[in-house]
Amino acid sequence: MVNDPYGGRLVNRTLDGAKRLRRLNEVDEIPRIEIDKRTALDAEKIAYGTYSPLEGFIGEDDFETIIKKERLASGLTWTIPILLAPSKGSNIIRNLAEGDDLALYHAKKPIATLHVEDIFEFNKNELTEKVYGTLNPEHPEISKIQSLGEKAIGGKIDLIQPVDKQTMKVELSPIETREEFRKRGWKSIAAYQTRNPPHIAHEYLQRCALEIVDGVFIHPIVGELKKDDFPPDAIIESYDQLIKNYYNIERVLLSPLSISMRYAGPKAAIFLAIIRKNYGCSHFIVGRDMAGVKNYYKPYEAHEKFKNLDIGIEPILFRESFFCKSCKIVATDKTCGHDLEDHLKVSMTQIRDMIRQGKKPPSHAIRPEILDILMKYIGRAN
Repeated sequence: MVNDPYGGRLVNRTLDGAKRLRRLNEVDEIPRIEIDKRTALDAEKIAYGTYSPLEGFIGEDDFETIIKKERLASGLTWTIPILLAPSKGSNIIRNLAEGDDLALYHAKKPIATLHVEDIFEFNKNELTEKVYGTLNPEHPEISKIQSLGEKAIGGKIDLIQPVDKQTMKVELSPIETREEFRKRGWKSIAAYQTRNPPHIAHEYLQRCALEIVDGVFIHPIVGELKKDDFPPDAIIESYDQLIKNYYNIERVLLSPLSISMRYAGPKAAIFLAIIRKNYGCSHFIVGRDMAGVKNYYKPYEAHEKFKNLDIGIEPILFRESFFCKSCKIVATDKTCGHDLEDHLKVSMTQIRDMIRQGKKPPSHAIRPEILDILMKYIGRAN
């Protein structure tokens, strides 16, 4: 059996057939609001059960317990608020009341409808400090939060149509991954979270995990990343190359995840693990500084978070991996006893910077075939 959904039930808030057509005909008669990409992708993922047990955007009770106690009002652990907070300048909330229906548009298309259950004010500085641990405007999340309005709207949503995106044909829903795991006979599945193309150290973690589980689910976030990250096509193409040419393809499944990356360090790590539990995974690979950015979080803060919380998915905790000149393999400080001068660190930030400077990263850091793929995409916006 694959892992149970978080909270015990996989949410499904999608409309199809006659219900979908009826709702499409109704959206012109109710208030509407244009939402940004992050919010549109959140609405879609709520509907697909990715964020189970959430059935809509959170209300005030959930917001308060999340930022103060890292829990939903129901008591379940939850670390990242999923908010619908119309941006500054939007007047839509003035005319809304509890019980109203609201049409959510993205790129001028109706994505979903929301049944208004709550309208509440929230403190953006408190949100950023409690969840991201900083008010520094250089943190990639802070400007996004500061651009939100002063009030949020909570309520269940119904998805009318998915968000237009490049990954439409290859992205699997939680229902689909669960069925695929069953077909493959996998009972233990380790999820690998990433927002980057693979380098040698990533490959090391995945191979180690494959020694202890039936399969690895490589699930890169491609929905919305930092401006200097590689675009989705580069991530998917490079992983395709790695899996087809170097892995046992019967033991690895690749599917993109189109959500906005939350760079919240340990709190994001818990949120991302909950998501993978909903996709059916039993294990979650946790490396150094997961979901971190710059030096805002301690390198192994996420490890400690997982040790203190039980969310129903088993963490596989890895120390920082590096290439050892003496061992001539990728290792960690648990498996290699050589001095620090023998340790060559491998990071995608370093690889990306070298490519942009016209330098060729060493083969101990990235496979030449993967490097050739990334060379095609360097400089393109994600």
